[in-house]
Amino acid sequence: MKWGHLGVPDFFHLSLTLFSGYLTYTLVTGLLMNPFMTLLITVPAMFLIGVLTQWLFFTIKASAFTSLLLTFALFIVAESVMSVIWSPDLLSMRKWLDGTFTSAIRIPIGDKSLSVLPVDVMALALALVLVLATWWMLKHTRWGRALQAMRQDAQIAEVLGVRILPITLIVSGLAAATAAVAGMVVVVRMPLTPGLAMNWIGVVIVATLLGGLGRPLGALIAAIILMMVQNAWSLWFPPQWSPAVAFGLLFIYLALQPIVRITRERLELRRNREQAV
Repeated sequence: MKWGHLGVPDFFHLSLTLFSGYLTYTLVTGLLMNPFMTLLITVPAMFLIGVLTQWLFFTIKASAFTSLLLTFALFIVAESVMSVIWSPDLLSMRKWLDGTFTSAIRIPIGDKSLSVLPVDVMALALALVLVLATWWMLKHTRWGRALQAMRQDAQIAEVLGVRILPITLIVSGLAAATAAVAGMVVVVRMPLTPGLAMNWIGVVIVATLLGGLGRPLGALIAAIILMMVQNAWSLWFPPQWSPAVAFGLLFIYLALQPIVRITRERLELRRNREQAV
């Protein structure tokens, strides 16, 4: 959403996801809170951080390229900060979780059964809720239409009465709030380490570009397909090469764009000729 509508690829968003995971770990292990209850704390906290970050960029009048550099710098700094606060060792929350999160769900399929982890089902459900809610707001609310007008031409939109700064701050805050939800899922699913966010960069960038900038539903579908391809690759080939699969798909997608554009133009030209005849 921030990349597509605000023009800023926000690497710091990945750090907020991991930071939310660490906060969830602390709340669960220290205060024995339910992972879902921690969202009452982490979601407002991440929303505030997202708003403050975007307000800082607005205050210093940072260009899109400067904002990109700043978010990447914050991404690097955040890894060191989390290492100092929580140590660089692996932290697992598994022993604090009950069977609801850890016991596999078996789905009978003929003579065999398919095992699915509850946390994976939860992750998909939460992703669908967040993505569909975002899509609905973009398509069916005045706020969403104003945001799309900003994307097309921010200056004209402002002349027509769109309040650029409040909408920008809200988008940044809501994007950071979704990082809190993702962080809760991450810490339930896997051990945490400060360098974990570095592993997500490739998948996130490729899924965002393949799905379409500013198109949450497309990004979700692209991410699911991409992870399925990577997992299938790992069955027959060394898993350390799976990130190359993601960038290989991106390369193929970008390479085919001129062919797709030329084909579309020829079909449109042929259609116009037929209509003229």
